[in-house]
Amino acid sequence: MPNYDFECQDCHKKFEVRATIQEMEEGKISCVECKSKNIKRIFNGFGFSSGKTSSLSASSSSPCSTCSSGSCSTCR
Repeated sequence: MPNYDFECQDCHKKFEVRATIQEMEEGKISCVECKSKNIKRIFNGFGFSSGKTSSLSASSSSPCSTCSSGSCSTCR
């Protein structure tokens, strides 16, 4: 079962839930703090490893957290 990250739009609590796709589609997830159904899913990046170099360490060589080239408008 996958883990999903959420933020409650009422109490602003960020939390993680392990749920099935069916539970997600049926809206059975509620805030762990206030039990509100007014929640927003947070999409976080993820890394994977293939061989000796992981994509996480390869992409973190840029001084910028927004891009991999270090030359976007956020970097300046």
